[in-house]
Amino acid sequence: MSTKLPAVDPRQLRRQLGMNQSEFWQRIDVTQSGGSRYESGRPMPKPVRRLLGVVYLKETVTPFTPETHNT
Repeated sequence: MSTKLPAVDPRQLRRQLGMNQSEFWQRIDVTQSGGSRYESGRPMPKPVRRLLGVVYLKETVTPFTPETHNT
């Protein structure tokens, strides 16, 4: 099962929310300097993109269960 991760411009999203870098990135446990690198184009790891989607875009995540996991 493949889950498509959000294509998000974190800088644009942060500005739309009226937040500074420290506020925005702290909510998902990323340092300001790390967030700045992502905003400058460095690739974001999948877990960071997933957290952005859940925290800021209100995406839902299907919990892992043996029934939903294909091996």
